[in-house]
Amino acid sequence: MLTTNALEATSCPYCGSELQQAWAQERGYTAVRCRACALIFCNPRPSPTAIDSAVRTGIHGDETLHLNVRARRIEGKVRYYRRWLGVIFEDVWNRGRPLSWVDVGAGYGELLEAVTALAPLGSRIEGVEPMKLKADRARQRGLTITEDYLRPEHPRVDFISAVNVFSHLPSFSRFLDDVRSVLNGGGEVFVETGNLADLESRTEFPGELGLPDHLVFAGEKHLVGYLDQAGFDVLRIERCRIDGVVNLTKNVVKKVIGRPAGLALPYTSKYRQLLIRARLRPRH
Repeated sequence: MLTTNALEATSCPYCGSELQQAWAQERGYTAVRCRACALIFCNPRPSPTAIDSAVRTGIHGDETLHLNVRARRIEGKVRYYRRWLGVIFEDVWNRGRPLSWVDVGAGYGELLEAVTALAPLGSRIEGVEPMKLKADRARQRGLTITEDYLRPEHPRVDFISAVNVFSHLPSFSRFLDDVRSVLNGGGEVFVETGNLADLESRTEFPGELGLPDHLVFAGEKHLVGYLDQAGFDVLRIERCRIDGVVNLTKNVVKKVIGRPAGLALPYTSKYRQLLIRARLRPRH
């Protein structure tokens, strides 16, 4: 691996190929597409130290870039996850048995609030969030949040969720190793991320790439492949479009204030948010 000006060149995080071509640029960073498997990833990318610092502080900063990714709590997300998790895990809630659930990258706690509302009484619902600001704000709302990454020594749980975490990870395979070590036998994982690598052109994506905060962009086949290689069976995939009028309006505003954003006619993009439920296969 080469290091230049605190950036590191990398091979494909999915298949390891060195063959790649430029796909898009944003804020002086390049997203490339792997010629072997079509994964899209930031290359060269920030060093592990820089990635960790940005994740913990919410700021990507050097002499040429000052990107604030702290965002804010969004009440609508609670309703969104109550609706979707209510459907995707309907059988789990209907059992009525207490369960344990940890949300990785819990942010301001919106998903945790949704799971808490859905889960049977006596369940243990918690989150891990490495950004201090977000962890503190979530705890102020009475949520159980540990300011950290998911680690193999974390107490075992029945369910793990990772919402919009995939793109921040240099290696999703290593993350799934940690997930597998924390799950109880037959445990399940819920992953939400986009299918950006299923698109041919940058112009098909109605939004910001978020480079270099976002490092990797998958397609559906990559996500299923990652999970299969890690020992998970995919039980369900929901494909949600985001390219409505509201999204277009937001992107127009971003353009006006000078932020990178794609503009396309509503309801024409092939981009989807993928909501994936998968179960850990029995160990033989």
